[in-house]
Amino acid sequence: MSQILPKKLQLFRLSPLLVLLAVILACGSSATAVPEVQQVEVTREVPVTVEVPVPAPTSAPGSAMGGPSGTLNIGFREVGTFGTHPRLTPGSQGVFIGSSLGETLLIQDLNQDYQPRLATKWDLSEDGLIWTFKLREGVQFHKGYGEMTAKDVIWSMEEYGGEGSRASNSGKLRRLWSNEEGGATALDDYTVQVNTGTPQFDMLIVASQPSAANVMSKRQVDDLGEDEASRQGAATGPWEIEEAKSGQFWKFTAVKDHWRKTPEFAELLFWDIPEESTRVANFQVGLLDTFLMALDSKPVIEEVPDVKFMRVQGGGTVHLGLNANWYVGLGTQEHTDGNPGFDPDLPWVSGNADINSEEWKTALKVRRALHIAIDRQSIVDTILSGEGKAEVLWGWENNMHRLPARMQEWEFNPDLAKQLLKEAGYSDGFDITITPDIRNVPGEVEACDAVATMWENIGINVTISHVPYATIGPQITAREYNQANCHGTGGRADPRELIHTFSSRGGFTAGFHHPIMDAYLTEALETIDTEAAYIPMVKAAEFLFDNAAESSLYSVNILWPLSANIDSWLEHLQYGDRRALTSLEWTPHRQ
Repeated sequence: MSQILPKKLQLFRLSPLLVLLAVILACGSSATAVPEVQQVEVTREVPVTVEVPVPAPTSAPGSAMGGPSGTLNIGFREVGTFGTHPRLTPGSQGVFIGSSLGETLLIQDLNQDYQPRLATKWDLSEDGLIWTFKLREGVQFHKGYGEMTAKDVIWSMEEYGGEGSRASNSGKLRRLWSNEEGGATALDDYTVQVNTGTPQFDMLIVASQPSAANVMSKRQVDDLGEDEASRQGAATGPWEIEEAKSGQFWKFTAVKDHWRKTPEFAELLFWDIPEESTRVANFQVGLLDTFLMALDSKPVIEEVPDVKFMRVQGGGTVHLGLNANWYVGLGTQEHTDGNPGFDPDLPWVSGNADINSEEWKTALKVRRALHIAIDRQSIVDTILSGEGKAEVLWGWENNMHRLPARMQEWEFNPDLAKQLLKEAGYSDGFDITITPDIRNVPGEVEACDAVATMWENIGINVTISHVPYATIGPQITAREYNQANCHGTGGRADPRELIHTFSSRGGFTAGFHHPIMDAYLTEALETIDTEAAYIPMVKAAEFLFDNAAESSLYSVNILWPLSANIDSWLEHLQYGDRRALTSLEWTPHRQ
């Protein structure tokens, strides 16, 4: 039984029956309210404990009345275990760190332009190898750990890319900040110089991503040790961690007189609420100010008095990975050590990296069958309520016009899928597990469940595994997980932002890497000019598509419902990760 929270911090943890009762009490008992309630998804798992709701005040005036005031309550499907150490913290938690207590060197604004944050200016040498960042002076770490300097920046970035890092961008940070041909140097306390060894186009992209580029205090780690420092989290952002309970909440307090922006709210709470119905009920009765909303809940939420919506166009995208297709170095000890989940006996995996071999062609038929058995448009129309579009390749959602016409969509053809399975020797199907990575993208779990059903319709025996991302994420990064997964991220302006996931040198894996892909991706990364870089990128996309090595499911708009207590801050969001609810210091009290 879960621990009862302090009264000040209590929210509903309701059974479906009590959810219905809460909604009726909130919306009135009229006959018109009940059908709307029935549209809300009810959790399959009923929590054991029911906690008495005691609302925290959120309607007090903002900082204009003399400083931060009130509590900002936000509900998520999963926030995970609090942690801030760059190497020890999974990318999913990193998103929450970057939206609250952490800050990056720079940010991307609504127009995808880079703006200063902890770095005031930056430049690149003429040969494209050396980046120089000038840091802001006087920025203080939380909890009295002193001024941020170049040593903290270099240490943070090298730890993100360190050996065994759980950060999803670990491969990127390692390539950029810790490569053998260059590396990072502190020219003085406020100047960092990074030699990338070869030209690398994505230095600024990575430096602006809140999921894995926050600067943390090296001194805190030196004083307390890695684990304790990770729990206490001294960063530079406008929120400071006060308390965190795994599976329940993270609580932050506003940093008064912050160098950049003092929050308008005095307290910020991230609530871990797995059930959509419970998040909806808490919003309806005023205990949440916003939450990650399933799009089919919109008709119910629209009935809440004075509700507004903050819409992030193309804010999320969901990828389908067929893991264990790792072929770089196949047959070597390095491959065995680096890809422990590789198993050529899996139907969708080849024991031969030669794309002309019979083993490859057989596995290709299985992969193609799995992809064309999915009705992506149906997922968009039903699960996303039309707030999205079917996609083909991960990361290409905003650049499909650059791809050949034949690659504009995956066909939906379950009959052909069955025929391909028969030709591959699997007329009776096979076993596969699919896991939704809970990354706070609308529809990610429901869409993954739908994919499982569609695969079952062509004769495959599917097991659905619902586990926290803190469990599955490290397994994927370590190349241990060798089944299917659905993985959500923010919408991308440039497909090169996800190159690392298809590289043998990357951190998180899309499930596939190959010597041919590595060659294309290396050329693209080392081409600074965007238009020239699309030549090898399109070739890489064609290789992925023709070998059914990768598939996107959809891109989706993210709708954040806003209670009567708060108003929109859309123009202040960090667009380095469009799915994340960032810049919460700018959340205004509703006037």
